[in-house]
Amino acid sequence: MASFIVTFEFKSDDTRKARYDSFVKKINELTAYKHWDETTSFYCFKLDTTADDLCSSLYVGSDFNATKDIMVVIDVTNKNKAVKGPLEYSSLLDLYLGF
Repeated sequence: MASFIVTFEFKSDDTRKARYDSFVKKINELTAYKHWDETTSFYCFKLDTTADDLCSSLYVGSDFNATKDIMVVIDVTNKNKAVKGPLEYSSLLDLYLGF
């Protein structure tokens, strides 16, 4: 079982709410509502999966649009990450995470 952080940004447009709602629904399904989500665009929870598999499940299982939305899945336990979407400063993320 690994500890994960999922942070994301949905581009503001006429379909943002539907994409966001479907993404949150998928997180709720995967975590059985057992997560920490007190701040905006951030979830923290434990699952028996990998960063790549979790990122793919959220991408395929929701209306997330990788051409305009951003998702970063960070496996804190195993020090891995997976990204979907147009991340502008990926080298800074790598530098500050250390992996």
